[in-house]
Amino acid sequence: MQSRVEYRPAVLCAFASGVLAFHLPIAALANGTSNPSSAETVIFNDLFVMRSKGQHVDVSRFANGNPITPGEYLVDLYLNGDWLGRQAVRFDGPGAAAAPCLDKSVVDKLNIEFEQLTAHGRKALEKLAAGACLNLSALIKESSWSLEMADLRLDLSIPQAMLRRMPRGYVSPEYWDNGVPSATLAYNLNSYHLSGKTSDSTTFLGLDSGINLGGWHFRQRSAVTWNSQAPRTYENIATYVQRDISKLSSQLTLGDAFTDGAVFDSFGIRGVQISSDDRMLPESLRGYAPTIRGVAQSNARVTVTQNGNKLYETTVSPGPFEIKDMYATGYGGNLQVTVTEADGRQQSFIVPYASVTQLLRPGITRFSVAAGEVRNTQFSGKDKVLQATVQQGLSNLVTGYSGLVVGDGYLAALAGAAFNTPLGAVSIDATKAKADIRGIDNTNGQSFRVSYSKFVPSTNTNFTVAAYRHSSSGYWQMQDAFLARDRVAQGRDPLTVDRQRNQYQLTLSQDLGDRWGNLYATGSSLDYWNRSGSATQFQVGYNNNVRALGTTFSYSISASRQREVLTGRMSNQVYLTLTMPLGRGTHAPTLSLRHADNSISGSSQQATLNGSALPDNSLSYGLNIDRSAESTVGGGNIQYRSPYSTVSTSASTGSGNSQYSAGLSGAIVAHPGGVTLANDLGETVGVIEAKDARGARITNAPGVSIDARGYAVVPYLTPYSINTVDLDPKGLPLEVELKSTSAQIAPRANSVVMIRFGTVNGRAAVVSARQQDGSPLPFGASVLNEKNVEVGAVGQGGRIFIRGADDAGTLKVALGSAAHQHCLIDYRLPPKTGKAVTYAQVNAICRPPYEAADSRAQDSAEQVK
Repeated sequence: MQSRVEYRPAVLCAFASGVLAFHLPIAALANGTSNPSSAETVIFNDLFVMRSKGQHVDVSRFANGNPITPGEYLVDLYLNGDWLGRQAVRFDGPGAAAAPCLDKSVVDKLNIEFEQLTAHGRKALEKLAAGACLNLSALIKESSWSLEMADLRLDLSIPQAMLRRMPRGYVSPEYWDNGVPSATLAYNLNSYHLSGKTSDSTTFLGLDSGINLGGWHFRQRSAVTWNSQAPRTYENIATYVQRDISKLSSQLTLGDAFTDGAVFDSFGIRGVQISSDDRMLPESLRGYAPTIRGVAQSNARVTVTQNGNKLYETTVSPGPFEIKDMYATGYGGNLQVTVTEADGRQQSFIVPYASVTQLLRPGITRFSVAAGEVRNTQFSGKDKVLQATVQQGLSNLVTGYSGLVVGDGYLAALAGAAFNTPLGAVSIDATKAKADIRGIDNTNGQSFRVSYSKFVPSTNTNFTVAAYRHSSSGYWQMQDAFLARDRVAQGRDPLTVDRQRNQYQLTLSQDLGDRWGNLYATGSSLDYWNRSGSATQFQVGYNNNVRALGTTFSYSISASRQREVLTGRMSNQVYLTLTMPLGRGTHAPTLSLRHADNSISGSSQQATLNGSALPDNSLSYGLNIDRSAESTVGGGNIQYRSPYSTVSTSASTGSGNSQYSAGLSGAIVAHPGGVTLANDLGETVGVIEAKDARGARITNAPGVSIDARGYAVVPYLTPYSINTVDLDPKGLPLEVELKSTSAQIAPRANSVVMIRFGTVNGRAAVVSARQQDGSPLPFGASVLNEKNVEVGAVGQGGRIFIRGADDAGTLKVALGSAAHQHCLIDYRLPPKTGKAVTYAQVNAICRPPYEAADSRAQDSAEQVK
């Protein structure tokens, strides 16, 4: 095998420092190569380069930065700093001064506003349409480009006025990665054993399996439970086939799944569904945020702030402007818009911003259609149902929504609207339903629902949600109606089905400032038509931090009241908690002390010590002591998270009982490269391939590293968005080098995508060479491999860095511009001695070609370990 020879950027930097004219931008050499139109051409004086016997070294190839050899490169394409995707781009040009030659497929991705082109640009566009490829400056004179060879990143710069406006975070569907054929299995096994006054053993196994073929994704979720006092049970949670439909921004699902619950309550269904997937929208169009409209008198700067925080800033042209790509910021707070004109004049106005679940941006549509059999373990019937819903953002202020449910002996229709007002966000809807239940006459009724959300900046008060729902006595929810009919079929009373009458919900948060902490309150109440009493719970609490004794203490107090489900009695609880770190180190443990008072069970105290160890906190542990009037129990737990699985165990004893448990969770991913283990698995997964890079850590996936076969699983990726995956090469052997350490991918939902990092595997060495007469090699002279491809340059002292080399090989050093002006270096590396910690070093003589050929068998190169 012929050796592959490379040189590091440091060699080039050393060369540049020796011959660089003072006005040359250093970044052009150190970081990348840019087109000559964007940087001043530099003429190097070769008198600064070491020569001997009148030899001349050609340094003209460095006049425009690092040279680029003509050819096709697979690059990450960026436009004005935004990633457009991975693209094969051809570089053409004389010698090593190649520049990107863009064809129509690349230009189409740049979102150029062709109407803004000059006459010269339109002529270039005609050539492009005829099949030619062009330098970007032929289309747009003010454009520029630069190439990062180390990362294979091509940056294109085009004036904003020449581009069509695209929402922030937009990724073209053509770059959504379908993934590779794959099979996945995630598992969660836990076994719990209790002995003493009472004895019980339970083992639970949860499985989530999948197969991906093309754009289709098969998923099956199930659970198996073994109990010492009951027979084994198996539960099919979901089994379905799914694929996305890009043109409709939706997901098609066939099989056992669940409806989305955006308008009606969610339920299990066996059948077919198609529903919108907001993740396919650009990040700046997800969730609700109002459209901002205004008028600028000049080229003005528009700034949007919320509660003093700057959220958005852009420059607009004179005339009306519209901002539609504000990122959603939760439940709101009014937006202050400031327009700063070119002469410094300012105008400001307020845009109300509050949100509830039903609110959508103007022009955005969300829909869902589901048809099939209702799945519910409480009844055995196979009732058919069709459900359809639609939500439409009509304006900044109003979103309309409606829905229809048609089933066996059941019909329901819903209509409602959500409003964004200065007083908060409100949604109001009404549902009319009619059910056919044998033996019951009153099955026709209505249900009304109101939700409210508001953030009050002046007091930092946040009503996250306040909701009220009332249902008339004749109103039956779909699943309640089907359950009642099932009980009739079994000869049981259908009126024993619990039907909701009134429901209240409230979540309130009050920020009291940096010194005074946070106050919160939550509560809910639910009563029924067919039984007395209500399911009620509420809680109020206070959190704060205090600095004392050189550390920070966190404390909280909360009080709650709720109705016990089993007994129906009301209980009151009060909790006091104090948390403090025991030390200042990275892995310093945390001590928590808690006191609780319960009106039914009395008071109790608990002390808990939690901590972690090892890199990425892969080992976590806890010790606890619980004391109450009835018992005192002490115990502990430990969990280790390896790159391939997570193992946990716990044990406790006290007051006549003892407990122990063990757990194992992880995942298996089968892909074209083989089978890889993972400690976790999400919906959308990445498999990294980096051959021979065992031990390299994935920076943005803590605890994950490349295995012995060169693979690793990134368990969580965000679908339809740009995901950046970084490798940390620290700890890799000297024989292995990553060609790049960062990659970007935009996967489709449920896919398993391959993320490949090229590696150079082979011996690394520094060759120190002189000419036959003892004179040094010319500094900066080109070095070619046995395939006559330029791979580097001679550095200071005649040193040449080689990577991926064979144990022996030949290098050619150009001594002048003529073809015959060169010499050859025959090298042989010293034998390997275990894991190398330094580069092998070789001293060699660069001989004329005719002498080198005669002396290869003699191996006259001096070897130095």
